[in-house]
Amino acid sequence: MIQKRHGNGMAGRVAGIGLLLVLLACTGCMTADPPESGPDSTWRTMELTDVRSGTTFTVADLNDLPVLIQPFTLTCPVCTRQQAEIANLHATGDIPFVMIGLDIDPNGDEPSLRAYTGQHNSYGLYARSPTEMTRSLVGEFGMRILSPAQAPLVLVCPDGTARILSPGIRSSADLARVLREVCPS
Repeated sequence: MIQKRHGNGMAGRVAGIGLLLVLLACTGCMTADPPESGPDSTWRTMELTDVRSGTTFTVADLNDLPVLIQPFTLTCPVCTRQQAEIANLHATGDIPFVMIGLDIDPNGDEPSLRAYTGQHNSYGLYARSPTEMTRSLVGEFGMRILSPAQAPLVLVCPDGTARILSPGIRSSADLARVLREVCPS
């Protein structure tokens, strides 16, 4: 008698992320826009809902402070460590900024994300990233957006300029330095 083993859903998550990567790669080949049209900035105006407060917002709405955007998954320990550094920076109160955590796991859900943010005392706004937003972020900043283990962070300054920070976990002190240098007030 063969017995089925029920895993923790990891195979489904891996398959879902793989499917997302294939879809993102294919959509770049089928675009109707000419290549000279520049990056798709849909990610700036895509409406998101904070899973804790139910408040809707866009990145463009938050133009009075620097914004750190972290694409992540709930099962990524590197992401959790980066979020702790961001929370440490916020706790100092030295530099005002807004954090947006974007759950990019195609198999994720809002209740799990809400529980995660409570469990980790996360600072900022946390939302599920719609596929269109994830695709737009990849279009502007590259495939690293889809690699949570590289701790991708996008910094958007109040003047609208945006850049992806170099890979790896950034300490709260390093983040403070970057915010001061890149987005001076």
